Amino acid sequence: MGFLSGLSAVLAFRTIPTTILITVIYAAVFSTLLITDQLPSVPKHTRGLDFQQTYRDLHEVAARPHPFNSHANVLVRSYILDRVQDIASSYDHVSVDFDLSSNASWASGLLSTNPYAVYYESDNVLVKVEGSDKEYQESGGLLLSAHWDSVSTAPGATDDGMGVVTLLSMVKYFAENRPSRTVVFNINNGEEDGLNGAHVFMEHPWVNITDTFLNLEGAAAGGRPLLFRATSRAPLASWSTSRPHANVITGDAFSRGVIRSGTDYSVYEQAGLKGLDFAFYRGRSRYHTKYDSIPGMSDDKSKNALWAMMEGTLSSSLMLANDVKGKTRTESVGQGSEPVYFDMFGAIMIVFTFQTLWIVNIILLTVGPVILLMLVYFEHIIRVTSRIRSGYYLAANGDVHRESFVACASVKIKHFLKSFWVWSKFWTALLLGVGLQILLVVGYAKLNPFVIHTHPWLVLVSALSLAYLTTVLALTFPLTKHGVVSAPEQQKLSILLHQYVLTWVLLVYTTSVFTLGGTYFITAWNAVVLLGAVLACVEGMAGARGYEDEEETERQQRYVQGVHYDAIGTAENGHQDSENGHQRVDVIEETEPTEITPLIAQHGQLTPLGEEQGAIGWWIAQLLVVVPLPVILVSHIAVIVLFAMNQTLTDGNSPFGVYGIVSMLALLIVLPLAPFSMNMHRWLNGIILIIFILSTLYTYLAFPFSQETPLKIYFAQSVDLDTSRVVTELTGPRQFLSTVIIPRFPSAFNQALNCTDAPDKLGLQTCKWEVGHAFVPSPGRNERHYRQSPTSSMETWVTTSTERTGSNSARIKVQGLNTRSCTLQFSGKRVKSFHLSGDGGKGLQGGSEVPEDGLEQIRLWSRDWEKEFEVDVDFAGNEDEKATGRVSCGWAEYESAAVGGGSTGGKIPSLEEVLLFLPEWAVVTKSSAALFDAGWEFEV
Repeated sequence: MGFLSGLSAVLAFRTIPTTILITVIYAAVFSTLLITDQLPSVPKHTRGLDFQQTYRDLHEVAARPHPFNSHANVLVRSYILDRVQDIASSYDHVSVDFDLSSNASWASGLLSTNPYAVYYESDNVLVKVEGSDKEYQESGGLLLSAHWDSVSTAPGATDDGMGVVTLLSMVKYFAENRPSRTVVFNINNGEEDGLNGAHVFMEHPWVNITDTFLNLEGAAAGGRPLLFRATSRAPLASWSTSRPHANVITGDAFSRGVIRSGTDYSVYEQAGLKGLDFAFYRGRSRYHTKYDSIPGMSDDKSKNALWAMMEGTLSSSLMLANDVKGKTRTESVGQGSEPVYFDMFGAIMIVFTFQTLWIVNIILLTVGPVILLMLVYFEHIIRVTSRIRSGYYLAANGDVHRESFVACASVKIKHFLKSFWVWSKFWTALLLGVGLQILLVVGYAKLNPFVIHTHPWLVLVSALSLAYLTTVLALTFPLTKHGVVSAPEQQKLSILLHQYVLTWVLLVYTTSVFTLGGTYFITAWNAVVLLGAVLACVEGMAGARGYEDEEETERQQRYVQGVHYDAIGTAENGHQDSENGHQRVDVIEETEPTEITPLIAQHGQLTPLGEEQGAIGWWIAQLLVVVPLPVILVSHIAVIVLFAMNQTLTDGNSPFGVYGIVSMLALLIVLPLAPFSMNMHRWLNGIILIIFILSTLYTYLAFPFSQETPLKIYFAQSVDLDTSRVVTELTGPRQFLSTVIIPRFPSAFNQALNCTDAPDKLGLQTCKWEVGHAFVPSPGRNERHYRQSPTSSMETWVTTSTERTGSNSARIKVQGLNTRSCTLQFSGKRVKSFHLSGDGGKGLQGGSEVPEDGLEQIRLWSRDWEKEFEVDVDFAGNEDEKATGRVSCGWAEYESAAVGGGSTGGKIPSLEEVLLFLPEWAVVTKSSAALFDAGWEFEV
């Protein structure tokens, strides 16, 4: 008996063993996830890649901001061109094409209310490493792509400097290690202003060589790069890096429009190529700012991030470029061929098709309930039979006969309420958890909406601790009079069955309505809960201890089958005696033996009623089946979502959406422990309660920004050449912009401030004010003007002319000083077609068309400085109606960005003022392609 008692203390379904095992599982999952989520260090042996040269290349490429419309951009292009030409000069199978002939026009933004078209001239740097297999030299090749331009407010170390220098290292690698298939490198320009370099590459003959691609991108400013998207399953076979980091949920976010930005991947996918999108996704607060630089990251972080990009690219490229058997190109066809993929702790990559997921879902939805219903029925029959044999019902009936009607009814009502609570407590806990999570989200959104920006882990901890408390406390209530859980195994089975119903309903929804690959964790959760419930039913059929409540246990201890009992009245602690006023109680005593009395005296099993019940061993198997896998899968998703979204509120995302997703994931992480939660130790519950209170109070009150995680403020400036008015505008959170930030700027002193809701960023505010002469920008001078005196007249910045060429058509000419970018904006009649002089009459790129209502804007980009654009447009609408609009050009150069190279005298004093006077917890970024524009109104 001593051995069994000791074994029960360690292995039985009791408080201490359950608490320890669940704590160990969650601690193991979280700690392993955090450790494997760190950036890998650069190894001594870099698999044939020259890491030191690549890191030197990054210092050249990311030395300063170099947007398309800057002379610093030309310096970076020259450096890249020199590097690849130097490599190509030593290898006959490597060739370089500095593409100065391709141009393209296409329509974009067709689903928005402001559709526009683009004309762009290429200056892409293209490299071709011819494959050794003649069959794949002119077809079936691999495209590797990255863009060298940055935005005007960032040096672009991760967006996309690391991608570019990784491609330079891959050019060298494939030159020395010739691949079987031809590899084409598109090191392109103009991505930041509309994926322009990728679009114009579609006009180059080398695009016909490739059928698969890998695009390198920076959608944020550091951390582990992630396999962002995949067009199909086949190229995913190449993702064999030693530390894969991928999840289909990011691709689902793009397809559903949750992520509104784009990468060159979109252009290649639309063209019919199959491939992958590999990108940085963490650190949005530093993205497109001065902190997206080598100094903006610690030396180790920048090196480790670069190596992570290089290693992933090398592993995938080697397989894609040497796959002569077609493993990475053989595609499943038809509906459901979309890939579902995710990594596990950066160790393994799991890939299958959505069709496979759908088939598994259908099997689980149909077979699972049948199996479970049969087992539940058999378990019930076996338990009833066991009770009959033990005399449970005989003893119960004896009690009922001796009790009054009122007492009997009271017992039945009590039994009904107890049964109802047992079968409804899971749903009560779920509703309570959801309700309190909603209140938590509302609290964050109203009191401190940006706190997740700097404290994402604390927000997650707050949501997790609340989910734990609502789950455990609701499912533990009520304890018995002895302070232990009544019938723990029976409650565990009950909660498992209800949890199965929940996962089954979710599986129906994800199979028939919300059909996305990212719901794979629902499938896994339903499967393991089904298996856990099956084990619990088998446990019940085996007669495991812990299926009886305290009342049943008392009755079994009091009565022995075959023995007759009578109630003897006493005057102690009982009912009020009608004759003498004393209280009496019925004491059960055994009667004189009869012919049916057992020959040998028998006694009920003497188990202390205050002792915990619970079977040995069964619960461990069930817990290991039900809890770890769902927690692992959802925790991986939670980490990706948390760091992909925590700093997107300053981009215009809704706080309810961001905090709501975090709370939902926290609840999903905790819910798997629900069947075992009634045995969690009260001391642990108290600790979790303290953690919840402290984390929630801190995050409700903490200042949301810091120098490490700054607030992004969007800058733009506009010059009206008709009136010579210069207006500066900033966009940011209304809680800080007009009351804390703008009052710091001398140009805004005593100026009328016009603040309105930002038109394109939800929840943000745009404030404008007119500036004086000291803050008027300057376009600078091009080489042809160096010997001339600087112009001080705004009128010469943009030269334009408009003329009617037909009843509903016109020709517009525009030329800007020291710029490569101009824009035609139509505010009245829209444009139904257009073409440019010198574009070869090609028309719009394949797959692109002007919407029925016409275009509002035409964006013009030239490879040459100060080109005159000549655009013929045909208008939609009434011929008698005049067409109105604005012709403008844009600039992106300023003094502090041109230190060390690329200076042509361009100045933006208002931007320099913002850089100087912003608080240390804020940073500036560009609002549009041009930091400032200047234009004329027109009517034709």
